[in-house]
Amino acid sequence: MFKKCLNGCFFVLALCSAFANAIDITTLNPVETLKVKSQLFKEAIEYNITLPEGYNEEINKDKKYFVIFDLHPRSQPFLSGLQDWLSHNGGWPWPKTIVITPAKYNAEFASLFEQLVDNPKNKSILDYFESDLLSTIDAKYRTNGFKIYSGFVSNGAFGLYMLLNRPQLFNAYIISSPSLANDFGAITSEAEEKIAQLDDKLRFLYLSIGDHQYERGNLDSFDRFAKILKTSAPKNLDWQVHHNNDNNYMSGPIVSVINGIESLFADMFTDLKVDSDISKKGADSIIEYYSMLSTKKYGFNISAEGSLKALAKSIMTKEPKKSLAIFHQIVELYPESAYAISALAKMYAELGNLQKAVDYQLKAVEKSKSMIVWHQNKHQKYLDEYRAKLAISNK
Repeated sequence: MFKKCLNGCFFVLALCSAFANAIDITTLNPVETLKVKSQLFKEAIEYNITLPEGYNEEINKDKKYFVIFDLHPRSQPFLSGLQDWLSHNGGWPWPKTIVITPAKYNAEFASLFEQLVDNPKNKSILDYFESDLLSTIDAKYRTNGFKIYSGFVSNGAFGLYMLLNRPQLFNAYIISSPSLANDFGAITSEAEEKIAQLDDKLRFLYLSIGDHQYERGNLDSFDRFAKILKTSAPKNLDWQVHHNNDNNYMSGPIVSVINGIESLFADMFTDLKVDSDISKKGADSIIEYYSMLSTKKYGFNISAEGSLKALAKSIMTKEPKKSLAIFHQIVELYPESAYAISALAKMYAELGNLQKAVDYQLKAVEKSKSMIVWHQNKHQKYLDEYRAKLAISNK
């Protein structure tokens, strides 16, 4: 048994070694420099634009990407590293994302930031983000419109300031240990009024703090802001507050990014449970839910295929006709999905109609030709199985 395990380990290591040798790691996430000009500054500010794997490949020329932005130049290595690792397995749990960070400290920007600290009503820094920085990024790169802001300490507090005063700049905010003491940016004093006035777009806020000596001076203000979220935040703001006392102060931003990202994209990658309130109301309720996510949260289509399949499978035995109708509905909604068509073929096979199973699986095989070989082989295997069973039944 030990020898078998040992051989298995060597096999895995050999595979990993071969895979590593086949990839030039330095080319996976190319970093470009973007200079952003503004009337607010004498000199253009440089930003590092870390592109996700495959961005420049011809096959992805029409693909658009999420954006994550962090004001700290040293966040670039850990954000790009986490993004690559968490997205390389099919874009789950973090879809391919462009990472934007300043290339270096900029004195002019720091001065503008200080103006905000001195006078929260001076929103010039927000104008810069909206009219200069983010618009330049959208013009230069293939962004999909969904932007995430990541911030730590004072940069984290600035993220909350944006959420309250210019919420449309970002769709999601991952904030660690925000420096909220002394009513930074008038955040705590104005939060109750402004947070209740957010528009009807779905937004996400992951907010965390620890009990390190550097954080304790902000705990009272943090808890006050958390209480305002609880009493005044509208339903369209998906918010979470975490007191993380288990990790080191400097680990906080990394832990928050991982947890925040997993939570943010959970509705994209996790199917609704069949006993959820939405699924209990039926297929139309599921479709309406994903339509809402598509229009009010992401700004592009989010597939309901997985959740509809889960519902159809759950009633397959007790209500086969209704289940079959849902599988047909899925194919109508997603006619280019090889797996939607394949699921319908499987349903016909379960019902004993092998000819229709073969007919639909033939279509699934055809649709799978645009997928990688593994998926093509999988759909061909299903077709071969249905054909074999049909041949036996016809004897």
